[in-house]
Amino acid sequence: MQRRSKLLKLAGAALLAALLASACTMPVTQTGREPADRRLVTQAEKLSRDGDHRGAAQAYQQAAAQAPGELRDRFLLRAAREYVRADQIDQAGALLKQVSTTLPTADFALRAAVAAEINLQTQHPEKALAELDRIPQPLPREDATDLLALRARALFAMNRPAAGITTALERERALDSQDAVRANRRLIWQGLQQSAAGNADFTAPAGSSATVVGYLDLGRAALTAARNPFTANEDLADWRGRYPSHPANTLLNEDVLPELGVGLEYPAQIGLILPLSGRQQGAGTAVRDGFLAALLQQQQSQRPVINVYDSAEMGATTAYRRAVADGAQFIVGPLTKDDVTAIAASGETSVLTLALNQVADESSAPPSLMFQFALDPEEEARQVAQRVAAEGRMRGLLLLPNNEWGQRVFKAFDTEMKTLGGTIAAMRFYDPTERDYSGPITQLLLIDESRARARALSATIGTRLEFEPRRRSDAQFVFVGAQPVQGRSLRPALRFHLSEDLPVYATSDIFEPDAEANSDLEGVIFPDMPWVISPDAVSTQLRTALSKHWPMRARGRGRLYAFGFDAYRLVPLLKAGKFGNTHAVPGMTGLLSIDSKGHVRRELDWAQVAGGKANPLSTAAATAAN
Repeated sequence: MQRRSKLLKLAGAALLAALLASACTMPVTQTGREPADRRLVTQAEKLSRDGDHRGAAQAYQQAAAQAPGELRDRFLLRAAREYVRADQIDQAGALLKQVSTTLPTADFALRAAVAAEINLQTQHPEKALAELDRIPQPLPREDATDLLALRARALFAMNRPAAGITTALERERALDSQDAVRANRRLIWQGLQQSAAGNADFTAPAGSSATVVGYLDLGRAALTAARNPFTANEDLADWRGRYPSHPANTLLNEDVLPELGVGLEYPAQIGLILPLSGRQQGAGTAVRDGFLAALLQQQQSQRPVINVYDSAEMGATTAYRRAVADGAQFIVGPLTKDDVTAIAASGETSVLTLALNQVADESSAPPSLMFQFALDPEEEARQVAQRVAAEGRMRGLLLLPNNEWGQRVFKAFDTEMKTLGGTIAAMRFYDPTERDYSGPITQLLLIDESRARARALSATIGTRLEFEPRRRSDAQFVFVGAQPVQGRSLRPALRFHLSEDLPVYATSDIFEPDAEANSDLEGVIFPDMPWVISPDAVSTQLRTALSKHWPMRARGRGRLYAFGFDAYRLVPLLKAGKFGNTHAVPGMTGLLSIDSKGHVRRELDWAQVAGGKANPLSTAAATAAN
C-alpha cells in the first residue's frame, strides 16, 4: 500500500553512494588544474561523512555551477543523492530535472538509481520500477547488486512479494561477504512486512524453490513482528519448526529476535494521565483501554507498572507532579490540547513524556523531554494534498465547515497544495448545523452563474429555453471536510449538482465503520489508519477482539482505542532514542516515526468507499480509480 514504501529505505543511501562513487572521478585538464573547485568537493565529501547531508548537497550544487558538461551532471546527481539522504525529496527531484537526458552510458544507471530512490520515498514504486527498466541489459556489473536491491524494494512496495524475493535472491548470489548477505536477508524481511501489510498474495508461484516458498510463508509472521510484536514469538517459532534449515533462520536468530527484545524494553514504571471523568471521559477511557490492551499482550514478566491518573479530577499539572513523585520514569499523556499546553508551559517536564496531543501554539517549542502524538486532521489534510498532487490533480475545489476545525483543515491543505505547485480554484464554507447544502455547493460549482446566464439569454431573445445547467470545468477534484453526518448529506448533494465526474477526497473524519451508514459516501477517497481500513490479519484480529469484549467502544471509539494501543508501542522507541524514518513502526494508527521536532508522524493508508465499505487502495489503484 502507498504508505509503506518508507519501510524499505534499507541501505538506500549506501546503494546510491556506491553508484555515485564509481561514476564521479574528477578529470584533470592538460594544465593539471581541476575544472571544478576541489575545495567545494572536498568539503561536500566531509559534510556527507559527518552526516550533514543538506550541507553536502549545497556544496555539490556550488561545484556543479563551476563544472562543465558531464562533470556538472555528475555533481548534480551527487547533490540529489545528498538531498535524498536529508529527506528533502523535493529538492532532490528538482535537481534531477536539471541533469541532461543524454547521459553517457556510465552515468545512465546512476541517474536511474537516484530517480528510483526518489520515487520509492515518495510512494511511487511503479515509477521506480519503470526507471530501473530503462537501464539496458545486462546491468553494469559493478552496479548490478545495488540496482537489484532497488528493484526488489520496488516490487515489495507494489505488493509483489514473490517477485521481490526472487530478485533479492538473484542479488544475494552475487554478494561476496557475509555482512552483505545478512543485509540482503534483512531487505527481504522488511519487504515481507511491507507486502503483508498491503494484504499481498503470498501464494507461491508454480515451480518456486523451497527457499522462495519458505520466505513467502514467513510473510504473516513478519507482519506480526512489525504490527504487534508482543505476540510475534509464537508465530516465528511455528515457522522455524516448519523450516528448520531455511537461510532466514540465521536472520531471525541474530537480528530479528534480539531486536524484538530491544523494541519491548520498557521503563519499570509508567504514569498514564487521561481524563477519566467529566466531559472527555469517553475519549480518555477508550485511550486507556487501548493502552492496557497492548500491555496485556506482553509477557507478564516484561510488563512495566502502570499508574493511571485522572487529569479531569486533579488537573493535568498536578497529575504530572504526582506521577513523577510516585516514581514514574516515563509519562504518557495528557490527552487534551489545553492540558498538553499546560504541562509544556509548567517547566516541570522532568522525565520522557509522550503527550497525546499538541501544544496550542505550534510556534513555541515544547520541552526537550516532551514528544507529541496526535490524531491530527491537519496532517491528514496535508496528506490529501500530497495525494492529489501526486495523481496530477493540481487544481481543485474545497468545501469545508464554517468552524474552527474547518479553518484548521483549510489552512493545512492550502499551504501544502501551494507548496506542491497546486491551486485552489474556489472554496466555500458551509454551516454544519444546516441540513441543506445546495447553496454553498451550487456557488462552489458556479451552477448559479450558469443559470443566471441562461435566464439573461432567455430574456434577451424573448423565448423560454430548454436548459441544463453546467458546472465549472476548471477543477480536477473536490476536497470535502466533514463529520459523518454532514458527509452523508454532502456527497449525494455533490452528485446531484453535476459533479459526478469529479473525484471527491476527504479526511478520515467523514467515515465510520458502518456499511449502512456509509452507503451515501460512494466513491469518496480518504486516508485512514490501518485499524479502520487495513484487511491484514493482525489488524483484523485486534479489531475482532475489541468488538467481542467492548462492542460499543469498537463502534464509536475504535480510533481512540488504536491510538492508546500505539502510544504503548511508542514508549520503547522513545526510550531507545530511535528517531527518523529508518525506525518507523507500522502501528495501528499509521506508519509511525518521530521527526527532529519531537512530533510523531503518521503516514496513513488509503481507501475508497464502495458499497458502504472502505476498500483499501494501493498507489496505482488510487491513480486509476478515477
